[in-house]
Amino acid sequence: MRIALLQVEAEPLDVNANLETLRAGAEAARDAGAELVLTPELFITGYAPVALRDWLPENDVTSIQQRVAQVAASTETGIVTSYPRRQDDGSITISAGFWAADGRQLLSYDKVHLWGEEERTTFAAADAPAQVVDWRGWNVGLQICYDIEFAEPARHLASRGANLVLVPTAIDSTAHYVPDILIPARAAENGVVVAYADHPASARVAAGGDPVSFAGNSLVASWDGSVLGRAGADSQLLIVELPSPDSVPGPESNYLRDRRGELYAAWAESDLPRRTAP
Repeated sequence: MRIALLQVEAEPLDVNANLETLRAGAEAARDAGAELVLTPELFITGYAPVALRDWLPENDVTSIQQRVAQVAASTETGIVTSYPRRQDDGSITISAGFWAADGRQLLSYDKVHLWGEEERTTFAAADAPAQVVDWRGWNVGLQICYDIEFAEPARHLASRGANLVLVPTAIDSTAHYVPDILIPARAAENGVVVAYADHPASARVAAGGDPVSFAGNSLVASWDGSVLGRAGADSQLLIVELPSPDSVPGPESNYLRDRRGELYAAWAESDLPRRTAP
């Protein structure tokens, strides 16, 4: 199966323009034989936390999910994209959704780990665990950007059967170690495939003073840590052929099979004093 990573610019605060870019990207992905397209973090509004702080109260974002569903159905392409989502209590999370090619929403996920003061003053951090859905032979889970830099969320998904983790991100160009080291490591330590889509380095400075220095370098890492495909810094529709899902060990990987969870929990609860060197 082929998937596509849509590493292209989003227009800050222009939902209509970004949905049209998503539509064009999904059509191009479909024509290239891809069954799913993955976008960067907050693609539907543009990644602009400072500007969104003032924009969100005056703008209705409740229709975004329905409009993405229409794009998926009209292009007959699976879509994973990221957007702000208003919760029942009025708070707003950075969220991601997964839509099948017929427009059905299969997954919704809200970001647990917010990055920096700009995100924390605009959005609420979620608490709910990520879920796994069976799709075309794959067990798919979602993470968003900073979440994948922690070991525990990816381990949670893998231990619940995931073998494909899809990650919209908005990482800056100084954190090269994340695509270079952490994404292949997350894939290998959990026996899963990880797809990680960033904004291109050419993305403009967002409205409201948010400085942009995205990395690009979107990639897909296989379960053994090998890189199946990587974009450069510029705009690109990266098409990647995935291995057979039957070849991806997921929860049967050695690391998950051989871990000693009860022992680690006991260590965490231990009140033994720290020893100092003589």
